[in-house]
Amino acid sequence: MKFRLAAALFAMGLSTAGAADLTYEPAPVAPAIEAFNWTGFYVGVHGGYGWGHTQDTHNPNAFGQTLTGGFGGAQIGYNYQLQNNIVLGAEADVAYSGVGKDWGGSNQFDPYYGEDKIDWSGTIRARVGYSADRFMPYLTGGLAWANVDHKLGCDANRVAVTIGGCKAPFETSKSDTAWGWTVGAGVEYAVTNNVTVKAEYLYTDLGKNDVTLIDVNYPTNPVNNREFDTSYNSVKLGLNYKF
Repeated sequence: MKFRLAAALFAMGLSTAGAADLTYEPAPVAPAIEAFNWTGFYVGVHGGYGWGHTQDTHNPNAFGQTLTGGFGGAQIGYNYQLQNNIVLGAEADVAYSGVGKDWGGSNQFDPYYGEDKIDWSGTIRARVGYSADRFMPYLTGGLAWANVDHKLGCDANRVAVTIGGCKAPFETSKSDTAWGWTVGAGVEYAVTNNVTVKAEYLYTDLGKNDVTLIDVNYPTNPVNNREFDTSYNSVKLGLNYKF
């Protein structure tokens, strides 16, 4: 009797041990990847290319000038992402610009010359985007400003040439700040949690800007009080650091 009881207990022990050997712990579950959030301040740099047009509307004989050139600068901004993935933001930027045009003075029958150029430019804009995780297309628009420079002169080496009325050599220029508006669109991508890259297009209209450029050959000519109507397009690439 004792032998059978001992055997039964031994068999139960083996069964329990075998069952214990068959048990296993489930594999650890990988933590869910948290979606990227665009909320926060950022600073960055950008560079691009611009092209546009300026016209002296006070002078019916003046040709419109095509402006082209590169630019580069910096920006600062803030984004706030809503629960529905809409991203609201504001951005201000400034750039040193080479967008402009030299004209005239190419031969002895063209003694007059000049330059129309955007030296500095900037914008203060709102942005509205949609967050598809790390990818965000957006629309943007707001105020624009530019320091525009206009130059007019007559070549001193051609003072004897009277074609076009250039009888005395001179050169004059005027810089002024023009204000207008801008609108555009772009896409931005978060490379890391702190670094984003973007591509952007803007159309900018600076309106009409009054500039006085006195031609010493015709000092009382009404067209010396010039009015330049300037607008331009720009495309740029940017790099931001998000805090």
